[in-house]
Amino acid sequence: MATGKIQFMKAARLSRKNAIYTPRSATTVMVSYSPAQKILEIEFKGGRVYHYLEVKPGLWKTYRSVILAGGSSGKFVNTHIKPFYDNIGIE
Repeated sequence: MATGKIQFMKAARLSRKNAIYTPRSATTVMVSYSPAQKILEIEFKGGRVYHYLEVKPGLWKTYRSVILAGGSSGKFVNTHIKPFYDNIGIE
């Protein structure tokens, strides 16, 4: 369960090799996922980047499918990611 406490730190961005850009989204710019680390990276409009921790591969697959089908990236994040996963803000 997410603690709601956000820390900002210098950390490496994930590889953009498997990134999905979300130009139709009003809230996100790009999302990426590291299955080895179970980190979901989301770049929001305005420039903030967050790593959501311990995100299971199945949730990433669902999120990816929603985005590729034209669904709302922001709505998915607000409903399925933010309430349940701790995050770290990346500088």
